[in-house]
Amino acid sequence: MQFPKSKRIESINKSKYFYPSVIVIVFCLASLAILYIGSAPALSQLKEGDISLRTVYAPYNFTYPTSIDEEETQKIRAEFESKVAPVYDIDSSVQKNAFEKIDNFFESVKESKHTPTLTDKEKVGILKTKTNFMLSDKDLSRFIKLKNPGRIQKLSKDALENAYLAGIVNAKDKTKLIHSKVKKVSVRNPQFKIERMIAPKELIDEKEARKVVHNTLERLITQDRATRVTVYDLIKNEVVKNASFNEKETSSRKAKTRSEVPPVYRRKTVKKNELIVEKGKKLTKDDIIKLTQITRIHAIVNRTSYLSGLFILLVGLILVVVVYLGWSEKKLIQMPKNALLISINAFLAILVSLVIIQSQLAPYLIPLASISMILVLLLSNNIAFIMSLVLSVYIGFLSGGKLGLSVMLFLGSIAGIYAVRGAKKRSQIFLAGFAVSIVNFCAITGISLLDNLGKEAIFREGLYGIANGIISSFIVIGLLPVFEYTFNLITNVTLLELSDSSNPLLKELTIKAPGTYHHSILVGNLAEEACSAIGTNALLARVGAYYHDIGKAEKAEYFVENEVSTRSKHEKLTPSMSALIITNHTKDGVELAKKHKLNNAIIDFISQHHGTSLIYYFYQKALEKVKSEDELKEAEFRYPGPKPQTKEAAVVLLADSVEASSRMLSDPTPARIRGLVQKIINNKFIDGQLDECDLTLKDLNKISESFVRVLTGVFHTRLKYPDVKPKKEKKNASKNKSKESK
Repeated sequence: MQFPKSKRIESINKSKYFYPSVIVIVFCLASLAILYIGSAPALSQLKEGDISLRTVYAPYNFTYPTSIDEEETQKIRAEFESKVAPVYDIDSSVQKNAFEKIDNFFESVKESKHTPTLTDKEKVGILKTKTNFMLSDKDLSRFIKLKNPGRIQKLSKDALENAYLAGIVNAKDKTKLIHSKVKKVSVRNPQFKIERMIAPKELIDEKEARKVVHNTLERLITQDRATRVTVYDLIKNEVVKNASFNEKETSSRKAKTRSEVPPVYRRKTVKKNELIVEKGKKLTKDDIIKLTQITRIHAIVNRTSYLSGLFILLVGLILVVVVYLGWSEKKLIQMPKNALLISINAFLAILVSLVIIQSQLAPYLIPLASISMILVLLLSNNIAFIMSLVLSVYIGFLSGGKLGLSVMLFLGSIAGIYAVRGAKKRSQIFLAGFAVSIVNFCAITGISLLDNLGKEAIFREGLYGIANGIISSFIVIGLLPVFEYTFNLITNVTLLELSDSSNPLLKELTIKAPGTYHHSILVGNLAEEACSAIGTNALLARVGAYYHDIGKAEKAEYFVENEVSTRSKHEKLTPSMSALIITNHTKDGVELAKKHKLNNAIIDFISQHHGTSLIYYFYQKALEKVKSEDELKEAEFRYPGPKPQTKEAAVVLLADSVEASSRMLSDPTPARIRGLVQKIINNKFIDGQLDECDLTLKDLNKISESFVRVLTGVFHTRLKYPDVKPKKEKKNASKNKSKESK
């Protein structure tokens, strides 16, 4: 039985913030995990002979190890060694030999039994010569008279096997083990790979094994006592020792146990408030041991509160990020892939910082600027800025509250963001790394001067800052393509590569639909200018415009800009069929783009550049053929959408309509161009095509002005020059005129 879902649960699942919230929670838990694993305060690497920078007193009573107590260590190791169980291995060859003797004996019995020409006495005599068993003539005669010797043969072996499997030891060994301190003995059967631990008294010697065999025969042969006794006489001498002491394995186990016992140290006691070391004194080996012990105890005692503090601080900083981005980049952080990208980069920054701090490397090597540069290239300036600020503060706390480190990381990150924003060449990333190096060096110099460090120390620390910038640029170069591909994002570098006219898709458009290609280039110029005017990504808009009509390449002749004859292909089609062909170019374009693995950012231009606009021409033609508007579905003459979701896509939609309509102007004066542009923008606004993007009325005014400016340049007025005839032509003309007058 299925129960209906709660409406509240459905509303949560549909919320735009559900998946981003889950990603942030997972990031917090992952960060807590790595903090728990490796974020305990690092122990100082003190060396003998270093000068103490302060006077240290013991904060509490504690003991610390000094030297190894060899006597006590050997005593404890010997105690553990004595507890190792002696190993006894069962020799399977003993059982094998005994069974072969029994089998040979019963084969001889069967041969004698099936020789009727011999008397019983003769049979006994022959059997006595063939067998190795010490049996009387009476016993041998009984075996010959057995009705089923095969059954007795099997029972004999079963009785022996029962004793052999237990492991038969020497009686003296058992007595010795019982009187020793050994509590357990290991009995191994290499043939079956079985090992069992038993008490020494549970071992069986030869005498006890014979009792086991006798008892087994009593259980197996219950009625015929004479036969049972005879069988026992046959096999009792085969009950011999088959388990021997394995001295090599026992010694190996003892050595391993001995090596696993840690050494015992002599310990000294330090009382609370006892002087550990004075400021300015050289550190001795004993001083370093005491200081290390204090630091270690302090870390263990305060680990819970330390981790709790770091986690609370992390959650607080995340809230700052969420509030800031919710205000400045609301649409971006609603997308789960963007939230995941931010979280992964933040996690990597914290992880790398912990590794560098715990490994005692210079903290100035932490490449936070690389994370900032990746975020500004893939997402936005705001995201890169706030993450740089938050992570630099947090890393400062991770390193023990070093404010100078936080300042250096933040300044270097800001330099990287400024230098790399809008980068259109990969070489610009290296230049950004160089800028980070310079800012890092300056910041470290200032911090070192505040700490009153010497010139050598300032230069050494400054080199770490320079290395930081270089390392950051290489990290960005390496990770950027990975994030671009994984998260299906796009950078200016990739956009420039796509704008190259040698791109296979653009080449195909040039050959199959040259008019569309020319139209796309003009739309790109219009869109780029308009996006520059309103402060959005002009390069993205231009490249998106280049590809927005690639779907027309499949049926190029059905679009007016590609028509070469005076007759249109649509004259033979119904309005609805024409509308279907026209609207399908967005669907065909998306399929073609996916086939060529274009980025989603470009595919969005293809699907959104008409929104849900009405194909007015064919709609009007269809209206002329019906009696009532109710007979016609307007939706069949509209593009499938969606409407533009970004400012860039909306600008391309407007530029596409404006460029197509401007070609119809018979007298393209600036006034007529302005009127056309405003009319088209107003119509798109009234039709609701701009409802789902963030364009404001102020933006629309700027877009309109930029369109007018570009189109006026395209359709600029040329002066009409009078025809100028050569002088000879003038003379000939005057002569002809005089002749005509005559």
